Amino acid sequence: MAFTINRAILHVIDSKGADALSNQELDIDSETCYQFVQKHVKRLLRHPEGREACFSAESAVYGLVRAYQKDELHFKDFSHQLCERLSGIIRGSDEIPPADILIADFEDSKNRYLAILKLNYIECFTHKVADGDNQIVKNTNVLPFTSGKVEEACLIPYEPMVLRILEKPYKVYGEEINYFSQLFLECDTALSKKEMADIISQAADDINQKYFGSDMETAARFSQALIAEAELADEDEGLRIENAVRQAFQGNEQAAEEFLGMAKEAGLPHEVKMDEAYTRRQFGIKRFKADNGIEIKFPAELLEDAEAIQFVTNADGSVSITMRNLRRSEG
Repeated sequence: MAFTINRAILHVIDSKGADALSNQELDIDSETCYQFVQKHVKRLLRHPEGREACFSAESAVYGLVRAYQKDELHFKDFSHQLCERLSGIIRGSDEIPPADILIADFEDSKNRYLAILKLNYIECFTHKVADGDNQIVKNTNVLPFTSGKVEEACLIPYEPMVLRILEKPYKVYGEEINYFSQLFLECDTALSKKEMADIISQAADDINQKYFGSDMETAARFSQALIAEAELADEDEGLRIENAVRQAFQGNEQAAEEFLGMAKEAGLPHEVKMDEAYTRRQFGIKRFKADNGIEIKFPAELLEDAEAIQFVTNADGSVSITMRNLRRSEG
């Protein structure tokens, strides 16, 4: 996939107002700099915890983005105004950590993007050498490693402008709020893929326990129905959760209706945007854990093959598991 960083800049913002805004863009011809920016923005592109969102019409950041896109605002000035706005919000909180703000303009083969990443500092230990006196010291202002987790960020595609946001709540002026989306970007967020998968998993477990006695075949049938819907799903619309539920709980309308009610109450949309690959990762492997510590995991589709694995619930509530035709895996 073609990937190009057009420009990037790094600023320092502080809750005490001691900001350090750069007047120079990052040297993206530097291999170190390019790799750092590339790895973080690429991870943002596919991050499963990213929430989709759209700017409100009154969003100040949206106005700045549009001005930059129309070449009415220079990249450096655009980034300065973003950081000044964010810094003003952070000064209203004793909890939001200071950070470096990385802003990048980049593109891949599909779209052009702006990325805003709040790089909260991490602690690490290093050595201090002075006149033969070697000591271990703590450095509290280290940027996240390229493999490290960025907790607050925003990806803004040029077309369509549906944002992807990573964030966590903090107290601002005494109220806990998702300040990054609500106060800084001024937009409303949807559930992330991970949040939707968690809601589906919890509801499925609850319904399976209530109506089917935590039956493994029911759990596997539900997973297979989700994956089948994901295979059929349109990229823009997403899989229809109702189709999967009615297929999995066939013959038990009450269980299906209760699942859909639980999902709706938890905020799950009618159409869930989870692609086939992600759905397989989240639901394609089933696990059985016994109270004596034994744990088995296996592909969900194997429960449809009695010659591979079979679960039998005994009269006393215990479970007997039979596995057949096993061959040792290499590696």
